[in-house]
Amino acid sequence: MLTVSPAQAAYAGNSGAYGTTFVDGAGALTDDFGDHFEELGNSLCYGCSESSNTDIVMLWQSILAAEHLIETYDIDGYFGAQTKAATIEWQKRYGLTADGWVGDATWSKADDRLRWNGSTVHYSSGGLFGYVELHRGDTSKYHDGGAYHLHKVMQGDGVYVFETGTRIYLRSRTISHY
Repeated sequence: MLTVSPAQAAYAGNSGAYGTTFVDGAGALTDDFGDHFEELGNSLCYGCSESSNTDIVMLWQSILAAEHLIETYDIDGYFGAQTKAATIEWQKRYGLTADGWVGDATWSKADDRLRWNGSTVHYSSGGLFGYVELHRGDTSKYHDGGAYHLHKVMQGDGVYVFETGTRIYLRSRTISHY
């Protein structure tokens, strides 16, 4: 079972929040991940310092799960060998250099799959039904921007995980398995 312990409670003031320690967005939707990469100034990878026990890895793993490259129970915030192998497959699937690093080109390609679905943001997989549902900002200002919140990971077979209200941080881990 996957549970969430928010690193910081979601509240209306988060709608205008921007920073290098959490995923944020403003303006055009399809550049949010790429913009965030520029803020961070580094990549996610197996053995990289910012890639262990972090929510930004959890976000990336959610994308990999929606693509059926890992299982939802593998979303743990650690960029290990399995996440690297799945990242290589994701990069091959989308015509990128398959190096297993989640850098600018990989985040930017993931941006291309972001779409508004009512008041939520969806990352749609290349498969039939997989997606990641995200919120950007608070409920009254989703389109204006702000901190991303991971809400749901859906695989085509109906497996899903609710991650309600969890702000996606770089250095915090908000999930646990038991």
